[in-house]
Amino acid sequence: MPFDRVQRHAAGAVRRGVSFDRLLSESMIDLHHGHDQAVVSPAQHLLFCMNTVLSAGDATHALARSGVGQAYPAIGLRMALGCASLEGAIQALARLYAHASTAVRIDLTTDADDAILSVRMDAADDRDAAQLEENYLTWMFMHCLHFLGRAPPISGVTVRDPLHFNQGVLHWGIGGPVDYGAITALRFPRALLAEPAASRAGANVQWECHQLWLSYLAERPEASPAEFVGGAGFVRFADIVEHSGVSSNTLRRQLQSLNGGFREARRRALTEAAMQRLRAGRDSVEAIAADLGYSDARSLRRFLKNATGLTPQEVRSHPTMPGENQAVLIKVKALSEILNV
Repeated sequence: MPFDRVQRHAAGAVRRGVSFDRLLSESMIDLHHGHDQAVVSPAQHLLFCMNTVLSAGDATHALARSGVGQAYPAIGLRMALGCASLEGAIQALARLYAHASTAVRIDLTTDADDAILSVRMDAADDRDAAQLEENYLTWMFMHCLHFLGRAPPISGVTVRDPLHFNQGVLHWGIGGPVDYGAITALRFPRALLAEPAASRAGANVQWECHQLWLSYLAERPEASPAEFVGGAGFVRFADIVEHSGVSSNTLRRQLQSLNGGFREARRRALTEAAMQRLRAGRDSVEAIAADLGYSDARSLRRFLKNATGLTPQEVRSHPTMPGENQAVLIKVKALSEILNV
């Protein structure tokens, strides 16, 4: 997502005296192209949210008129899995958050074959309310994913930001097509409301939920950036256009809104390609560097360190984690344990 959304997200915590630079550093957010063009990955955004909650002591990130205790997200995850159905879980969560804060309202309604899950927030600034509503809507989607053990198919997402960076494409954290509307909400099949929980809560329920969500995002039916890396690290924009099935202008707009432009998309593609080769464990760093067009192994090591915070050896030591986010995921797990109750 664009960096300016992270700035807006932290506004409440900053007003309470929390250092924005410290939040960025602790969340491993690297400004590759300056504040307006830097791209924040879902895992980095998740880590940033967790750091903001801990720093502000408030699960509304100090944006709502009335806060929510930082223990409530984990309590909600455990409570939801004890309900008989998804419908019961959502209704229980709505009551829990209404009890925690007068500023939070979660509603579940139906329309023919659709279930509609909506979120309303009371904040001093309506832009803060709109952003917080979207954050909580994403969190409720994560609840549904965690409860069902799989992602519910989302037919639509409405947000109250008319200039949302996902307007007309899939929502970055939920997956349904985004449209502007008066209420922050998502739609999914009504039949899923009757389904029971897929599992029971484990020892670290937040980490379980976060893993499922990040895996869902990584496995969405979109082309892996590494597929477009050719010999000597050459990445052709035309190949991406052909695979995407949309016009070059549309793809440029999507790359700019989702990935910071073609240069950033190329960087991510090379990062993932290097990660895949290292996780496979068969080739030396020198061989991978040569295949990807780097002058020597030192250049590849420097590139990976800047992109991921990890050395090639550290990449190989965590082969099951998504490449670019390995170091971030290690921190997410650690904070999940702190916030777990």
